[in-house]
Amino acid sequence: MQKDKKYVAFVCTGNTCRSPMAEAIFNKIADEKEIDVTAESFGIATSTGASVSTNSVLAMKELGIDLADKTATAVNDVDLKKYDKFYCMSQSHSRMLQDFFGVSPDKIKVINVCDPYGGDLEVYRKCRDEIYNAIKELFTNDFE
Repeated sequence: MQKDKKYVAFVCTGNTCRSPMAEAIFNKIADEKEIDVTAESFGIATSTGASVSTNSVLAMKELGIDLADKTATAVNDVDLKKYDKFYCMSQSHSRMLQDFFGVSPDKIKVINVCDPYGGDLEVYRKCRDEIYNAIKELFTNDFE
């Protein structure tokens, strides 16, 4: 881990739908803007190695982003001290990070993205677009 490099984490429940899409979108935009920050993602209630949902893979492929080989990472398998900021998909994820993992509230921002789990491809497209718009706003407010 480079000392000056910034790392952010996107957090959801299973790390198979929302947070992997957010991680990939964030990294694509950061690369385009040449901003030296890297996003990773993990889930609060998942097992490391679980496959990303098929509809997440399909929705992201439409943006030219390949998530086919992406797998879930559980919160217990990451070094939380590594991250400068945590972007949680819901308030419950924020509370879990604070209450069970001791993450300071000033390092957490909730972006409020509904869980598409179990929905059809159109639900995942809407979720993807909601994430994309939220991340564009993050870059405007937090990284420029």
